[in-house]
Amino acid sequence: MRLKILYIALAALALAIGAASPGLARQSGDGDILQRAINKPSATWGVYGAGQKSAPIKDKTVQGGAATKVEVQAAGANPWDVGASQPLTGKIAKGDVLLVAFWAKAEAVDGGPASADIPAVRIQQSAAPYGAALQGGIKVGGEWKMYTVPGRALIDIPAGEGAVGLHLGSAKQTVLLGALFVLNFGPDYDLRKLAGG
Repeated sequence: MRLKILYIALAALALAIGAASPGLARQSGDGDILQRAINKPSATWGVYGAGQKSAPIKDKTVQGGAATKVEVQAAGANPWDVGASQPLTGKIAKGDVLLVAFWAKAEAVDGGPASADIPAVRIQQSAAPYGAALQGGIKVGGEWKMYTVPGRALIDIPAGEGAVGLHLGSAKQTVLLGALFVLNFGPDYDLRKLAGG
């Protein structure tokens, strides 16, 4: 059953990427997408920081049916004071074309709009100095959507020594984080195909 959910989510990922980038859809079938994964796709996020509450939830309206709910009680002094992460299993070489893709949805807080700010979506070293191979930011809306951050790796990260980290502490907000996929297309892939260019 878990494998079936994974393949459904990967098919949805291929469709989502294809909608944003028809060139990639022509070049990559579902099998190719799976072979490019450098993580074990999961909706289980490790959440850290004071002033937050987090819990796993079930939600049939998101691919895979599960997510991690993170409630940030107040903005921190730094955006990284509250965060979420997942480990990477594969290696990254400087110059590799990478794609972070994950499902997310915001919930309204204190009667405001359903929105959340994630100023940093990072592929980084999992230990100090936490150097980033890739970084970008996103704004999350009130409906489930797959968010993507593409880029070219700035540093090498050996297999098993990387992680995806999200900085969530920039505002009082509630965000639901679904399944994460991290893909490595190698050094020769055209980054513009992932950026919609």
